[in-house]
Order: sequence, then C-alpha cells, then structure tokens
Amino acid sequence: MNYVSPPRREREELLHPLEGVKDEAGRFICIRSRVVKEYSRPAAGKEDPLPCDLRPAHILKKTVDYLLGKVAVRVDYTWSDLYDFVFDRLRAVRQDMVIQSIGGHDGIELLEKIVRFHIYAGYRLCTQPMSVYDPQINDQHTQECLKRLISLYRVVPPDHAHQEEFESLYLMFNLGQTDALMHFFDLPKHIRELPLVQQAYRISLAHILTNTIRCLRLMEPEKSKRYPLFVCAAHRHLSSIQSKSLHVLSVGYNSKSFAYPLDKLTRLLWYRDTAQASESCRQHNLAIRDNSSVLFQKSAFRYPDKMLHSHHPEIDDVLSSIHLADIFLKGGVTLDACRLDEVT
Repeated sequence: MNYVSPPRREREELLHPLEGVKDEAGRFICIRSRVVKEYSRPAAGKEDPLPCDLRPAHILKKTVDYLLGKVAVRVDYTWSDLYDFVFDRLRAVRQDMVIQSIGGHDGIELLEKIVRFHIYAGYRLCTQPMSVYDPQINDQHTQECLKRLISLYRVVPPDHAHQEEFESLYLMFNLGQTDALMHFFDLPKHIRELPLVQQAYRISLAHILTNTIRCLRLMEPEKSKRYPLFVCAAHRHLSSIQSKSLHVLSVGYNSKSFAYPLDKLTRLLWYRDTAQASESCRQHNLAIRDNSSVLFQKSAFRYPDKMLHSHHPEIDDVLSSIHLADIFLKGGVTLDACRLDEVT
C-alpha cells in the first residue's frame, strides 16, 4: 500500500488506529502495509507535492481496492469510524487524480468505486447525528464524483461496462432536477433505452409531475434488486416524497369525519411500519384516531421544519444479501446468501 513517511506520522502521533498497533507503552506503531496517504488540504504558499509523493493510476487502484475491499468491510469498528477513515483516504486519492490529470478508463474505474462508497454511506449513516455524520458533505462529494464520472463517459470511447448503473444513479441522486433530465435526453439512444436508465427516467418524470404514488411504486427495491445502490440513491428523497404525498392526500381526502386506514397508508407511502407512519402524520400536524387511522385535513397540514430519515427493512434485506465488498467493487450485481454483520 502506498504511504507517506510513516516514521514521521508515528513520531508525531498522526497514525490512525487502522494503520498500526499499540506497543507495550501504549503508542501506535505503524504497519506499513496498512498506512495510506492522508488528505492534505491545499493552502496559500504551500509547496506543490513532489513527483515521488504522487501515486500513479495503478497504485491508486490498489489503494481503492484495499480501502473498500479490506477496510470498509471490517466489523471490529463502528461503520461511522470506518467511514471517516475511508472518506479521508479516498479524498486523497481524488487529489492525486486531479494533480496528475488522471482520466480515461483509469479515472472511470476509480470514480465508479468511490461513488458507490458515498451512495452506500448516505444510506447506511442516514440516522446518525450531525456530530457523527454530515450528510451535506457526503452529498457534495457524491455529486462531484458523479459529475466527473458522467463527463468522462462522454469523452472516453463508449461501451463502458457499468454506464447503465451510474447513469441511473445520477438521475436518482438528482431526482427531479432539470439538469439531470436534460442530460438523459443528451445520452445516446442505446444508453437511454437501457432498463435501469429507463426506470430512473420514469421515476424522475413522475417526481416532476408530482405523481408521488407512482414514483414510490417505481422505487420499490424488488424492481431494482440487481443494483442495490439504486434504491440507496432513491432513499435520499424518500422523506421528501412521503411529505409531498401526505400533502396531496390532505387535499384529496380532506374531511372532518372520514379517516384513512393507517395500515393502508403505510403500504402506500412505503413507511417502515404503522408506528413510523403515525409519527410522520403527527409531524405534519395530522390527527391520528385510535392508532389505526389518520384524519386528513388540508387546513391542518404543515410541512415539518426538519425531515427525519430512517432505514427501511426492504432496502436492508437487499443490502444484507450481498457482500459489502461486492457492493463497492462490483456494484452488488452478484447476489449471495451471506448476511453482513454490523458493529452498532
């Protein structure tokens, strides 16, 4: 593994626990095969890195495969701790790519794996407090990587093995955005007609037309089981879609006496269970009757100040049937019966 001056980092106690072991005195000693170059923030007056400090493309590929295939799948650390370490080291990988202008097929291969990590992290850590995980920062880096990847698809000779996956992820991550839809129409016809890209387009169109129920039905995990990250990207918008759906239902079923069954609402809006559906209705100032039905009134409806995100059992089931390394390195298209262990 490529590393930078482990003795200095050892001496200055800058090693991450994942990069070494403790000696008898309690100090971390580096294991050279585990030390990975950390991100160095650019600053005014800072000297440019020396050529010997830059990793060529083939080393960057090995670094990414190590981070996503060996480190991010460990179960002896909380995944939020693993995320912080891998996030920083992948950022350093991208920094080396930019300095050396690494593009072409090498750039595509690297960015595809990095995008998968960020999209999975967005789902895996969505319930964590801001002190542990900042979704805006993760979303920003996901967007930067996706846009760079999409631009490389345009300029590098066609027929990329995973383009269907990432064109659809770009549409889903930017659900309902005009720029993303315009990009869809700029794609070659044979790419537009690929099944997953078509599904992402239909979901985007339904979202723009405020047909939220159709949007949710098309997003169901069972419809995109071969590409689990597709539903992870869709999940980013789930709370917003549910909120808009409740508004539509509050207008359509506006009544002072008629109550809508809570179990039906749970299935319709893809809530985890009736308890989550009930809590969501209360957040939108909608009354719950006998813990079994909701009273829709357009005059009472209010959008909450903050959208709350939660995991969904159907998405969890899809993800848990796949090796985590396969999700990052292969896109998770090979389904296995192996269930992932977690450190909570």
